[in-house]
Amino acid sequence: MAQATFFFHGLFPDHAKAGGHGDKPTSKVLFDVEFEGSFHSHLLADLETAVGEDQALVFEVRHALPFECPGFPQAAVRYYRQVMGPQSTTISPSGPKGPTSGQSAYQVQWEISLEACYRTTDSQVSG
Repeated sequence: MAQATFFFHGLFPDHAKAGGHGDKPTSKVLFDVEFEGSFHSHLLADLETAVGEDQALVFEVRHALPFECPGFPQAAVRYYRQVMGPQSTTISPSGPKGPTSGQSAYQVQWEISLEACYRTTDSQVSG
């Protein structure tokens, strides 16, 4: 498999949901990606969060990449956790700077390479 290099740039926590996917908090992740000599910029992924049965956060990642990359959802969640976690930039010498729902945006640069491949086209059977 080839490598795709993702350049994460920003996180918009609890972004307003234009699609109406329910009442679950949804964050937007802004990123660019380079794959097989092509550069795709200003892409977005939606991370919808819910509390699982064991009270841990569960993420649903919605995205549209021009190729297959099975590791992307885990990378997007890892980026979210780095930005929003206890070690994040929300803490400063003047005290905590917790996110304000719908009003915060975080510009945090992060790069990762993941295995990727071109999409396979399935022939459609009719009849």
